[in-house]
Amino acid sequence: MTTSKLVYTLRLPWPPTINSYYGTTRSGQRFIGAKGKDFREVVIEALREIPEAGGTLVGRLHLVVECHVPDRRRRDLDNILKSLLDALTHAGVYQDDCLIDDLRVIRHEPTKGGAVVVHISELNKE
Repeated sequence: MTTSKLVYTLRLPWPPTINSYYGTTRSGQRFIGAKGKDFREVVIEALREIPEAGGTLVGRLHLVVECHVPDRRRRDLDNILKSLLDALTHAGVYQDDCLIDDLRVIRHEPTKGGAVVVHISELNKE
């Protein structure tokens, strides 16, 4: 598989971890908490600032997530993927995160406050 032209590049703030993404009702039902909803809105706003953004991707996808961690503490990068990938789905970047066939996550040196840069392209099956 090879990738086609780059479709999106988004620079976003550090996503909420899975530990703070969900809330739970007294009856035990899970829901997306305030941090998750706020992050979704940030992703939607970031898309509005990309002139070439338009339409929802429906093909198989390749994502590279560059993680500029907020500090030098130990952290599991997979804890931010759920909120990030769901926010991209919610914002209409792609139809569903089940379309991601190739996902790469890269840790970079710390950046004050943290950030993620997401590169999304469609896969060509040749």
